Amino acid sequence: MKLILVRHGISEHNVGNIVSGSKSDPELSKDGIINTKNTSQFIDEVKIDQVYSSPLTRAYQTAQILTNGNKTIRVDKRIVEMNFGDWDGKETKPIYDKYPDAFDYTGAFSPNFIKYDKGAESYDDLIERCNSFMHDLKKKSAGQTVLVVCHGFTIRGILAGLFHTDITSIAAVNNVSFTEISFDEQHFWAPRLISFNREKPAYFAVK
Repeated sequence: MKLILVRHGISEHNVGNIVSGSKSDPELSKDGIINTKNTSQFIDEVKIDQVYSSPLTRAYQTAQILTNGNKTIRVDKRIVEMNFGDWDGKETKPIYDKYPDAFDYTGAFSPNFIKYDKGAESYDDLIERCNSFMHDLKKKSAGQTVLVVCHGFTIRGILAGLFHTDITSIAAVNNVSFTEISFDEQHFWAPRLISFNREKPAYFAVK
């Protein structure tokens, strides 16, 4: 199986530097739509066997644009963005000012955030549901090329589960970026990272 993970395009919340998790559902911004359309020219949807999307609007819109509306998009709630509890939909800076140890040196949430953010999902919970999604995907998609459009933390959760590494050791990915993995199905589905956070896909490309 060949897997391509794509983070959704720039959303209205991304523009406003707002915490945007599973409980907030902004649409793509105008720039997000333009950038995603520009990126779609580098994908040949004919080469894609299956498409999965998070149920959130920003991801589903991105999947539609990238495949030019020519593919059935399967929605799976297990690849929704992380639940950020009470912080979802709020500006990042006031949270940082009040809880600086909830962030790491790059400005991303550190594992400490769960101590302050009521109702939030932990990194372990995120990875568990990503593992569940990948377990089922492998059973259904042997020998196929699969496009999964989701979210920054979800992509990090999938990678952490597949490569058995700490999620905090995986950098954030950009909007409409490509992270690609191939699987050796004959050897226990061993994963190999082909690309990470690329502006254009390393494979599945037409140009």
